[in-house]
Amino acid sequence: MYNIMKNSVSAMSASQGKIEVTSNNMVNVQTTGYKKLDIGFLDLYNETLDRSYYPHNNNNNTGTGVKVSQSFRNLSQGAIKDTGIKSNLAIDGDGFFRVINQNGTFSYTRNGEFNVDSNGDLVDDKGNKLDIQVINGNDVNLSKGEVSINKLGEIFVDKEEVGKINLYKVQGDKDFIPAGDNLFNLRDGAKIELVTNSNILQGYVEMSNVNMETEMTDLIIAQRSFQFNSKGLQATDDMWSMINNLQSR
Repeated sequence: MYNIMKNSVSAMSASQGKIEVTSNNMVNVQTTGYKKLDIGFLDLYNETLDRSYYPHNNNNNTGTGVKVSQSFRNLSQGAIKDTGIKSNLAIDGDGFFRVINQNGTFSYTRNGEFNVDSNGDLVDDKGNKLDIQVINGNDVNLSKGEVSINKLGEIFVDKEEVGKINLYKVQGDKDFIPAGDNLFNLRDGAKIELVTNSNILQGYVEMSNVNMETEMTDLIIAQRSFQFNSKGLQATDDMWSMINNLQSR
């Protein structure tokens, strides 16, 4: 009966983890550039049921529960939305924008809801500046004229090229560390690469890649799993009560 209790408790804990991750995805369904979280499950060690005092040993094993494995980001592309705002950018393909934080460090994001600030820089809603490669020493001031950005990320002000937006990617799926505000930081030792086969779309943003139908289904399954295993725990407790009552007679 101890095994039944342990299995039920571990399954309830794993189901709770799935519910929390799914709920977080659902909250961010309208967050621009958000990448959904996924988690996996791992079996705990198996225990043999063979005992020397059993009349028949059939090499029977039983599991001892389940646990949540490490969560990971699903980096698949979300839907592209036309905003008509020239400072908004979307990535069609792989890669991330690189922004310069207030403390001078780099972060990476798929959220292209940029605006032009008073200095003529492209910034996000937190004031982090989009990292732009300067071309021919020109001043990248996007408030001085008509701005156009082509699919290669080349920036033109009044038809004169002044800079280029580079896109970046990492080699491993876990090389990005979530930093909040839809930003990712580079894990120590991770390598960053330039992306050359993606397009930048001006006047568009990438929406969240969360699918509400899938998340609702996952949430219902996780809730049912939690309820089922809580009943298993309750049944075990009832059996212990019956045994204790019999012993006391």
